[in-house]
Amino acid sequence: MLGLSAAIVSYLVGSFPTAYVIGKYFRNVDLSRNGSGNLGAMNAYEVTGSKSIGIIVASIDISKGFLVTSLSFWNYGMVAGMIAALFVVVGHNYSLFVRFKGGRGLATAAGALLVVQPLAVLLYLFIYFLLRAVGLRLYLSSVIGIVLASIPLFMKTYPAPFPLILSAGLIAVVLSKHLLPLRTEISNA
Repeated sequence: MLGLSAAIVSYLVGSFPTAYVIGKYFRNVDLSRNGSGNLGAMNAYEVTGSKSIGIIVASIDISKGFLVTSLSFWNYGMVAGMIAALFVVVGHNYSLFVRFKGGRGLATAAGALLVVQPLAVLLYLFIYFLLRAVGLRLYLSSVIGIVLASIPLFMKTYPAPFPLILSAGLIAVVLSKHLLPLRTEISNA
């Protein structure tokens, strides 16, 4: 029952369409129909041309992940924390409030992982910026960073099978939203 409650609450919090609301409020633009159509910080920044809007969206999305994961993790332990982490990202990526559209989950997952395994976030950032500095493309750098950053997460949740499965699910949900842009990026190279 606790796991189901954590999943539902986390999904609903994750479903808050930050980029959509901020885009409409500050610029009267529907970000789901402009730019890449992605409801995340990068598209919010690119469509509006405002770094402030991009930062606001990223900050709120990180906070969504951090909030529900920390409440579940610190009050009920690793399994509840990982359920919250997975479902807040699922909600962000497939929002109930905007026809199951959403973002790619990086900021929300980062907020969740700051609670469960902060090393994964630091490793992702290090790898991503290193690969971008040597000239790798955006989504290729991101996917490599996600895959390698999953190692400390898996090490933290191993050998407990359920947290390990939830960790794999979290990584899969984030990666799934990066594969199409990666394919497009590679074919346009």
